[in-house]
Amino acid sequence: MRMRRRIQAVGLAVAPWNLPRDVVLPGAIAGTLGAFAMAVVACACSGVLHGEPWRPALLVAGLFLRDGTAQGVGGVLLGLFIHFAVAGGLATGFALLLPRRGTAVAALCLGVLYGMGLWAVMTRLMIPFASPSLSREAPSAMLFLLHIAFGAALGTVPAARDVLTRMDRLRRQLQLLKPAA
Repeated sequence: MRMRRRIQAVGLAVAPWNLPRDVVLPGAIAGTLGAFAMAVVACACSGVLHGEPWRPALLVAGLFLRDGTAQGVGGVLLGLFIHFAVAGGLATGFALLLPRRGTAVAALCLGVLYGMGLWAVMTRLMIPFASPSLSREAPSAMLFLLHIAFGAALGTVPAARDVLTRMDRLRRQLQLLKPAA
């Protein structure tokens, strides 16, 4: 009986909504997965079409290296860093907008729609301004495919929330088991 009350107390102690647990960490996880999926598909397509698998990362590095000097390992790392940072921020925004009690199927559908919306905004407004070389060289169909892959990865937000909530409950249960000093 006493243990049941402790478990109920843990259930009540876990906050119904927590910004780091429900938005920031799931967004970072989904953004990393989405950015990785986009990078793999982009590098594979670029490798097949142009023979240069690292060309997409160099084009993204054009955000800071606007004169076309993005070359070598430094340019690739800068491009990957920019890509993963932007993806993490956009995925965190998606996690903030996604309802807490939604299903995985709804998150997947909303994620794909979010990715399509990002594609529309990115290809028409952001990419021509931010990286003109990427705007000139990247085919719009490939960018659409990449953003669909990113949107599909956003469907992992409810699963990440569930895992993090369970970890929070387990942490609180372990804290209750600790003898008071």
